[in-house]
Amino acid sequence: MINYWYRFGAAALVCLGIVLAVRRPAFSEIQWLLVFNLMALLAHQVEEYQFPGGAPLIINRVVYDERELTDRYPGNSLSICLVNTSAWIIYGTSIFLPHIYWFGLGVMMFSLFQILGHLVEMNLKLKVWYNPGLVTTLFLFLPIGWRYIALVSTRHLLSGWDWVFGVLTLVACIGITIVAPVQSLKNKHTPYIISSWQVRRFHQVTAFASLSKKKKGGH
Repeated sequence: MINYWYRFGAAALVCLGIVLAVRRPAFSEIQWLLVFNLMALLAHQVEEYQFPGGAPLIINRVVYDERELTDRYPGNSLSICLVNTSAWIIYGTSIFLPHIYWFGLGVMMFSLFQILGHLVEMNLKLKVWYNPGLVTTLFLFLPIGWRYIALVSTRHLLSGWDWVFGVLTLVACIGITIVAPVQSLKNKHTPYIISSWQVRRFHQVTAFASLSKKKKGGH
């Protein structure tokens, strides 16, 4: 489970899609967007950890500037599992609380927060044009989040305090699902080493997407 949690997420994504297609629940547009946001999260994690994979090492190198123990520190296979599966709970909860608009706003902002990491920070620091998670960030998180915010704004469903609580929810999501698991479980001697498969994927993806390849015959 610790090393293959994202495969359960992929299975959940397929099952959820089938159930929604068959049952066609009478959700409001806002609730549908929250459902799509959860599905986007599951797809995003599949891109990061399976197709093509390699994200764990990128996170350790880019976010935490680790160079020597990127396969285990500060993020390791256990903390990475907790980081991602805890997000399932938050995103799933938002679906059942569609009328708590500040909560939905905060979760959507958390999805949009991925743009900063995947489109800007990771590409700049690794000198690449692609990193695992970029496609789903741009083509799923961005339009879904944009539509949600536009919808609740044009319908005047958000007060000033809702924006405040939305930002606080974003901060809480970052703290609970990203900072807390990694910082509480970081250990240079951890037995939860990131798999060699993820290590290989990291090198393959960064080599393929590199923007600093030397020209053949150059001096």
